[in-house]
Amino acid sequence: MEGFELTGFSIIMPAFHAAATIAQSVGSVLNGTFADFELLLIADDAADYRQALADSGISDPRLRYLQSGGVGTGSSHARNVGLDAAQYDFIAILDADDLFLDDKLQRIAPLVERYGFVSTALDVREAGRGHLRNVGAGEDKALTPAAYKFTNVSMDSMIAYDRRIIDPRYDESQDCLTDLDLILKLFAGFATCFHSGVPLHAYVKQSRSISIGTGASDRYRRMKRTLIERLESGHYPMRDPAGPEGFVRFLQASLRAEESFERAKLERPGLIFEDHLEPYLSSA
Repeated sequence: MEGFELTGFSIIMPAFHAAATIAQSVGSVLNGTFADFELLLIADDAADYRQALADSGISDPRLRYLQSGGVGTGSSHARNVGLDAAQYDFIAILDADDLFLDDKLQRIAPLVERYGFVSTALDVREAGRGHLRNVGAGEDKALTPAAYKFTNVSMDSMIAYDRRIIDPRYDESQDCLTDLDLILKLFAGFATCFHSGVPLHAYVKQSRSISIGTGASDRYRRMKRTLIERLESGHYPMRDPAGPEGFVRFLQASLRAEESFERAKLERPGLIFEDHLEPYLSSA
């Protein structure tokens, strides 16, 4: 793919009402030792995040401030604005309330250089409660598309990839699971994803998040059915022809877990979906 000349990372960060968390998220990048990056902050609320970060003592020439062109246009549109403006070969995703851990860029840069497509284990946290659990922790390994979601069972923004191989965009028509849609597109260019079993990305569940907010379960069930239909129709071509069937198995198991999740939470207050999902995946 032509047009990219700089070896390094473009980090895409959409921001919507993120004043309370963005300094910590940006700081988690700046505190690392890997220097060759740009961090694109795409405001989707017309906020002045340059000033907000300056008020927190953060100023760095590698920070680029963009606007989505509207208010509440959605994270997919904001991310696409960032992808269109990105200057580096390697893409990494970071939400404005999540964190890079343990010098993530420094540790994954050689992996992206070698393998092209990399995921990392997650430290799943809840705002105000701290660590809940890890996802995908364990040995480093290559994941086929059929196996990908059986390791990375939740959240798909912990990835990095070389867009010289394939340079997809987010589906702006979706109201959830947009990260998974991007993963499905990436497997058209990559036969496998190299997975680092060390938690290098903190996923912070917020009360306002689409994943746990009002009506979240209905939205997720609807979109999972849509993705199954797309996969079965050949909408997502993959280098590994067994990949679509593996994603379908995961989504079908996840749908069964969704259908019983609300009842299970009444029986086990504080239950998180990742814990509830595990037995459904083991029998898929």
